Amino acid sequence: MSQVLMRTHDLTKKYGEQSALDAVSLTLREGDIYGLVGRNGAGKTTFFKCVMGLARPSAGDVEIGGERTNLNTARRRMGFMINPSFFPYLDPYESLRYLSRLKGIRDKSETDRLLKLVGLEGVKKPFKAFSLGMKHRLGIAGALLGSPSIVVLDEPVNGLDPQGIIDMRTVIKDTHTNTGATFIISSHILSELDLVATRFGFIEQGKLLKEITHTDLHEHTKKSLIVEVDNAAKAMAILKTINIGEVSADGNRLTLDTHLDRASEIARALVGGGLELHSLHRRETTLEEYFVRLVGGQDA
Repeated sequence: MSQVLMRTHDLTKKYGEQSALDAVSLTLREGDIYGLVGRNGAGKTTFFKCVMGLARPSAGDVEIGGERTNLNTARRRMGFMINPSFFPYLDPYESLRYLSRLKGIRDKSETDRLLKLVGLEGVKKPFKAFSLGMKHRLGIAGALLGSPSIVVLDEPVNGLDPQGIIDMRTVIKDTHTNTGATFIISSHILSELDLVATRFGFIEQGKLLKEITHTDLHEHTKKSLIVEVDNAAKAMAILKTINIGEVSADGNRLTLDTHLDRASEIARALVGGGLELHSLHRRETTLEEYFVRLVGGQDA
């Protein structure tokens, strides 16, 4: 199992009597693209601010690289993008050079490398003339200065048009591949995070409801063929004769996770074998339906 780079232990943040975070224990592993999924106001940005030291937790703590006390030093290994903001009159190169000086990075080739990586190489116009997508790209480049081991991106596709979302997705994938950095990315758009993330955490009203891998998530959202008959044992025997053996039974209801394209053949075989076929239909749970069930407190 890959190394743990960051953990939070019952991380809690209250504003008066209102809990923005409620005992959040999250684990980030080396190589992850971790998708933190939650509706607007669920606590995603507050979580990031506590992790980055921009807000003081009310309770609980953060562990970075095994360090739980001297976090200022540990946070130097992190880069983050939360509402990217640069001086409006500086172009991308000037903006990154300014950040480099603040971070003590003297190598100018680092700036050139990152601008090329995010697709802003050669851009001369000032930040105030940028599109939202360009601002987010520059924000990612700034987060990557100094080759951090952990990169935090807060809602990097929020407000972007469809092409901007595609471009941002490409930048994140390419950056992850080319730098080896571990990402934790927040969004309220599960279907978009699904295209890049390897693991997910679902947060609602400040509580971390579930952590799950990409593979396990799709186990919950896969398509199935549901068959209801009068005799499940006989039906399973008939299905074996047409080379369909991967079947689970619950009473007289059979579930097939493969051979979904053979529904007509399955129906003919069962009826031809003397069975009463009560129902045969496809079932598919979308990512959005899974998320709604999860935050609604249903078993997902």
